[in-house]
Amino acid sequence: MNKNFKKNILVYLVIFIVIILLLNWLIKSGQANRSKNQAENFNVYYKELLRQCGIKDKELYNCCFSSIELMSANNFKLASGIGCDPGFKINTFKCLGSFKWCEMAR
Repeated sequence: MNKNFKKNILVYLVIFIVIILLLNWLIKSGQANRSKNQAENFNVYYKELLRQCGIKDKELYNCCFSSIELMSANNFKLASGIGCDPGFKINTFKCLGSFKWCEMAR
């Protein structure tokens, strides 16, 4: 192979990597903005829960936020230490940081 061909391949590879990194950054920043905007729409009850999430560990925060997002969208309440009222069951996400909520048993 000649030098120009190798050089062109290298240039295209670098451009491809830069585009992938840029797309990844755009997607992540869009998700962060969406999460921030959604949090602003939470009522006081869910905003109080959100404060308990903590932001030191991103994975824990993301799971915590997702559980609050689902609770808010469905008007679910946090499960108490003694469980849920009759006709309801406890549910949660299977990730660290998720809250447990009560939802109707089906």
